[in-house]
Order: sequence, then structure tokens, then C-alpha cells
Amino acid sequence: MINIPSDTRFSIILPNTNKALSAAIKNATPEQLETLKEGKDIKSLLTSVFHDKTTASKSDQTLLDLLKNSSAFKNMGSFSDSLQSLLKELKSSPDMAPKTAILENFLKNITTLDPQNLKSQISSSGVFMESKFAAALNKIPDLTQNLEALKSLLSKIPTNDAKALQNTVSTLLASPKLPSASHNLQSALQLTEGLKKIAETLQSLITKTDPLYSKEVAALALKLDQHSIASEIKTTLSQLYGALLSSSAPDTNPLLDSIEKLLKNLNSSSDEEVKTFTRQLENAINEGDTTKELTTIKSKLSEFTNPKELVTEIFLKESMSDDLKSNLLALHEELTQSNDPGVPKLLEQTDKLLTQIDYHQMLSHLSSSNSIYFPFVWDQLQEGSLTFKKTNQQKFYCEINLKLKEYGELNLMMALYDENQLEIQAHTDKSTLKTLIHDNIAELRSLLIKAGLTPRSIRVFDKSETQTTLNETYTNSDGSDMGFEVKV
Repeated sequence: MINIPSDTRFSIILPNTNKALSAAIKNATPEQLETLKEGKDIKSLLTSVFHDKTTASKSDQTLLDLLKNSSAFKNMGSFSDSLQSLLKELKSSPDMAPKTAILENFLKNITTLDPQNLKSQISSSGVFMESKFAAALNKIPDLTQNLEALKSLLSKIPTNDAKALQNTVSTLLASPKLPSASHNLQSALQLTEGLKKIAETLQSLITKTDPLYSKEVAALALKLDQHSIASEIKTTLSQLYGALLSSSAPDTNPLLDSIEKLLKNLNSSSDEEVKTFTRQLENAINEGDTTKELTTIKSKLSEFTNPKELVTEIFLKESMSDDLKSNLLALHEELTQSNDPGVPKLLEQTDKLLTQIDYHQMLSHLSSSNSIYFPFVWDQLQEGSLTFKKTNQQKFYCEINLKLKEYGELNLMMALYDENQLEIQAHTDKSTLKTLIHDNIAELRSLLIKAGLTPRSIRVFDKSETQTTLNETYTNSDGSDMGFEVKV
């Protein structure tokens, strides 16, 4: 496992160490280099890899063009084939043979593909190594932010239970255990115990929601909106009045006053007055109900209950042990200090793999997406990559580009929206593959529906037909919140 000092962790993606960037800028024109210099320095641009960004600067686009057009990346080949070649050479060297065991863990055959294997292969691919560093360094700041949000939310709830919990959260925020948890396991253990108690109290508070925000009142509000007969309106208003008498929410007294006025003058009240009260009630429910927010924060706090994950060095040691880029960098460092006669060839193969990972990291950042090489061993595969993107409109895209030994190129574009609505486009290089896909579309639809997805459309095109509606929507989508979390 590679050990990088905290002050240099984010320098590992500078031009002198980022092999993809180094290869790309070798072919840059004077005009392109000038654009990069004017836009922002390379270091500040690259240290934002995998951070959210909503717009692409001119320098981003210049670097993206350099990456895509550089001959160094035109035929990178299959990543798994390159890794297998490295393993073969390592096994032939007595000094390096022990290093093969860890690297072999990253070679999983596509026949073993399942949700858990896919998640594991993507998260350990090395493309997310820097984001793991960021996650480790941000654990305590993120926890602090969530506790501050909870404290603010609790201050708006006028109950004794909420005030007591607010005091508990304030005490934890002021405790020295919070900042020291990032480097002291005992502090982390004490902190997580405190968080568990807060979560338990928070759950109790959620179940004791004020009557104003109960399902009963929501149902009565809906019933009131649907009633037009005076007697039914009177009954509903009376039930609402009884339900709200025990409420301590700030909006309750004005609501009770409105109900009293309506009941007193119901015969002379117009439909518009009833509708006005209904809107008043609905607004009070929607604006004041903190149950959803409390539930969300409780869910977020549950992410910080493992004390080992709060201690930066422990978290990094565990997360880097199964990260491919980390292991390749560690191997590269050992090779440079070895006297083994096979070192030059081993270094060349290691550099090739690191360049492929660096390429996908750079491509991810510059195109506001998550790009990764195809992370499975597949005899039919000559070359392949996956790209994930989530737009600001909450649409999810997945692009799969494959070069197959028997069928040529196959480019798949998928769009997921409204939770389970799916569109698929396939662009094929050979008519035989196009026919094969057509012949199996019925089975594909059946499998998708079985998996809980609704295939809105499945279309197959020749490779020359690249300008399609789905491709244009994906390419032209403005911004991305980069929310891909390797969830399958």
C-alpha cells in the first residue's frame, strides 16, 4: 500500500507525475499552451479532479481536446490484458513474484459479473484514488457540517425533547473529541458512541412528530379540499380542530383561529374562504414539517458510526489496500529501487497501466463525468471503457464503448430518469452484431423489466449514425453534479 504524506497527496496529479497529462501536452500547440496558461495554472486545475463543477472553462476544453486527439491514447488496448502481461513478467522474477497476489485480485472474469462485483471493480479501479484521499480528509469536516445542520433544525422545533437533543449536539460540537477523532482511535470510539445515542434520540423525536404534521391532519386537509357540502366541511373542520388542540407548532394558533371563524360563519362563508384556509393549512404543513429533514440527517449521521473510518490514516490504509492505482504506484516505487535485470520491462508495463488510469481520471474531470476502463477480463474484448454522468436535471447517463475482437466496435448509450425509465441506443460496427442484438431485444426487455426497469426505447443504429437525440442530449447537457457513488 502506498504511503503518501498528507502535504503531498494532491500533488500526485501534477504534470511531472500524471502520465496522461504529460503525454497529452507534448503535442500541444503554442496557442493551446497559451490558453492553458491564461486559464489557470495546471496544479489548481488538476487538484479539483472529481470535485463538482458546473461549467467548463476554455482551458478545460483545450486539455480535453489534447487528451482526445493525442496519438498516445488512440490504441491503449485492454487494461486487463496489460495487467495480465505485467503479472506474467512479475512471476518470472524471483524478487517480484510475491507482488502478484495483490494485483491478481483485480482480475475478475466477466462471467462473475454481478452488482457487488461491479461495484467492487469500479471503486477499486484506481480512478477514484484521489477522491478516496479527499473523503478521508473530509470525514470530520463533513460530520461537523451535518451536526451543525441538525442543531439548526432542532432549534426550530418547540418541544422539550428537541431542546434537550439540541443541547447534546452542541456539547458534542464543542468537545475536543471531534477534532481529535481524525488522528486518535480512542477519541473516534467515544465520538461514534455519542453519535449512536444522538441517532437513537433523533429516531424517537421523529416518531413523536407534532400533530400538525401527522398523517391524520394531512388526510383531513385532503378531505377538506375535496368537500363541497357544508355539513361535510363542518365535520372535517371540527376533526381538524380536535387534532390540532394538542399541537405546539408555531403555526397552530393562527390555524385554530381560522377554524373557529369558519365554523362560526360557515353558512355565510364562501367556497373561496374555505379554499384559502386549506392553502393556509397545507402551507403550514409543508413549511414546518421537519420530519423529512431529520430523517435525512439521521441517515447521513449513520455514515460516521465506524470509528476506524474517522481516523484518517486507518481509513486510508484500508481503502488504499484494495485500490489498483495505489498498488501500482507502490510497485513502481519498489521497481525503481530494485537491481532486478527485468526492471526496465516491468517499469514500462507499470507505466502503461498508470497512464491508462491517469487518462480516465483526466477525462472524468474535464468532461464532467466519471470515465473508467472496462474493469473485467473478457476474451472477446480488445478495448473498452465506461462513462457515467449525472446531469443537473437528475438524469443519469451511462456510455459503454467496446472494441470487440469478433464484432468490431459497439457503442452503447443509456439514459435513466424518473427512477426507473430507461432508454438505450446501440451503435454497431458490423451488421452481424446489429442483427444479433435485434434478435435478442425481446429477451433484453424481459430482463430489464424483471430488474425493475422500464425500457422506454431500445434502438440499434449503424456506427455512422452517431448524431441521435440521446447522444446530443448527453453531449450538450450543461453541468454535472458528479454524484456517481458506485451504487449498483
